[in-house]
Amino acid sequence: MTQQLHLGGITLAPETIIERGRFWTVAVNRNQNLLGKVMLVLNRPLEQVILLREDEWADLHRQMRRVTLALTAAFQPDHFNYAFLQNQDRQVHLHVIPRYAASRSFAGETFEDPDYPDHYHVPASPHMLSNEHLIALVETIRSAWPL
Repeated sequence: MTQQLHLGGITLAPETIIERGRFWTVAVNRNQNLLGKVMLVLNRPLEQVILLREDEWADLHRQMRRVTLALTAAFQPDHFNYAFLQNQDRQVHLHVIPRYAASRSFAGETFEDPDYPDHYHVPASPHMLSNEHLIALVETIRSAWPL
């Protein structure tokens, strides 16, 4: 069994990781209340976004584009939100949050975005996936992953 990955204050389970790059690790959120919620977590410890180096910013843009293209291919979201929140976990990380005008199905489950197009409620009702479904979600996103 692969050990969990610790990045700053964020711990990622191996089954959630889509890709570990030079600067950023891309992982699905365990809570999939909005299908395809992904985080890009900086690999080095850092708590202030403004202190990102130029190479990290450039790679963040590249990774955001790749995530957005993969999620669009996999689930056809109607919109995306991108957010540095860092409230509970101070480590620099960006949330990529797909938004949906209509329900989506994945792995036999239905996912709703009842607040669309308005701001989603935080905290929203959690939609926790089993490890089996998390692995299937990661594989679905990877299969749409652009180079």
